[in-house]
Amino acid sequence: MKTMLKLAAKFFVTVTALFCLVSLIAFSSVKISLLSFIGNDPSRTDSFLYVMSLENQALKSVLPEGHKRSFGKDALELFTNINLRNMKSFLISEIPGLNAATPKIIVAGKGTDFTNLPIESPPPADFDVYEGGEEYSEEKPEEELQTRDHAVFIYSTHNTESFLPMLPGVKNPNLAWHKEKNVTLLGQRLGKKLEEKGIKTLVNNKDIQGILKKRGMGYEQSYTASREVVVEAMKQNKQVQYYIDIHRDSLRRAVTTTTVNGEKFAKCLFVVGEAHPNYEKNLEFATNLHHSIQKKYPGLSRGVFGKTKAGGNNGVYNQDLSENSLLIEIGGVDNTEEELNRTVDALADVISDYYWGESVEVNK
Repeated sequence: MKTMLKLAAKFFVTVTALFCLVSLIAFSSVKISLLSFIGNDPSRTDSFLYVMSLENQALKSVLPEGHKRSFGKDALELFTNINLRNMKSFLISEIPGLNAATPKIIVAGKGTDFTNLPIESPPPADFDVYEGGEEYSEEKPEEELQTRDHAVFIYSTHNTESFLPMLPGVKNPNLAWHKEKNVTLLGQRLGKKLEEKGIKTLVNNKDIQGILKKRGMGYEQSYTASREVVVEAMKQNKQVQYYIDIHRDSLRRAVTTTTVNGEKFAKCLFVVGEAHPNYEKNLEFATNLHHSIQKKYPGLSRGVFGKTKAGGNNGVYNQDLSENSLLIEIGGVDNTEEELNRTVDALADVISDYYWGESVEVNK
């Protein structure tokens, strides 16, 4: 009898030990952490806030918009790092570099998830020639900057990014490039609208891509060339507070278009370079504008995205030069000029509110 009891006790201890060992291995494989909400992953922070908001209703005001919350899903994400709304979270642990090589969703706009992350436009097949077969003129004089007392400086690093509706007969999105019909038109309109709201704005007319061509530089050096333009503007006028780099996304119409008050708008998004130590200020600036847009124009902003130097990204985007630097992508290759202009006007509206609101606080 005693022998049977000893065998049963040993069996029980052995089974318990094996169970604990297997559990430890299984739990470590999904990276469970009771403190996983502490860190730089905003999605886990959002999940933690949601769980806490079930007890403290005031926390609901700081939760991001974009999807309905679920206690089960958020609890799973909090304790396992697996997000059922983001299938990429199942693969991050298995595919090295996947998380670092893609833009990070810092603040998600309505409908934004890992399936529609912004895609940077590929360079033209022939760097020298753009839509229509026109070549850059090497004799084109470079215009001098005259910033003086301007508060906003607008430029476009990829200034030849264009839109298919502006290019009759062009259907291939990889050919949406033009030296005149491009994102600089949006910058000019934004500058005009800000001026109408009492904000002195300088719109840079230097041809960044033309500078690359003239110097024999590659497309990947675009931000090197545009950095010179920004630094020169900073030298000429210490009063410039905001630096805005205008781009467009490569995604198609279904992702880059929305309806606000019965009218079609081109969606916008904000990119924050995280490859410098002071990016938090730019992140705060972009996040504030995102929430302002969502409040006045629901669904217009796709959100705020963070990029490092992983995967060939620039990771800085000249944003280390000022704590109020923005990279704004307006629309995609399929958006019409009318849709783009409505979005530019909306951006001028919220930037003006932010500027004058901040000016009042400074004066106080």
